[in-house]
Amino acid sequence: MKISLNLKQNSSSTPEADREKFIERDAEACRRNDWEAKTRLIHSFMPLMTSLARKRTQDTAALNRYIEAGKEGLVAATRHYKASTNGKFEVFALNYIETQMDRLDRPGFFARLFGRS
Repeated sequence: MKISLNLKQNSSSTPEADREKFIERDAEACRRNDWEAKTRLIHSFMPLMTSLARKRTQDTAALNRYIEAGKEGLVAATRHYKASTNGKFEVFALNYIETQMDRLDRPGFFARLFGRS
């Protein structure tokens, strides 16, 4: 009877672990202003940003503004992310994305100054 041997180098590699590696690699490349990595990162986070935007509004124009704000938050997260200290990038970036989306709900400086809130 023959017993097959599993000779893979990294047998614990799962699709989720590979996805995390790719996302962290793209986040590091975004820090170096790699536009292709930034595009890949935005596409991978687009379902999350769309879901967060839909929880805030159903209006299409406002939905697009929330998604754009989420993209800004994602790019800001890449600038502040350090893999050695911050853990998973997805969890780290979520705070930046939501913070940028929440800033749209606050009135601007002049609206607060003149009482239009």
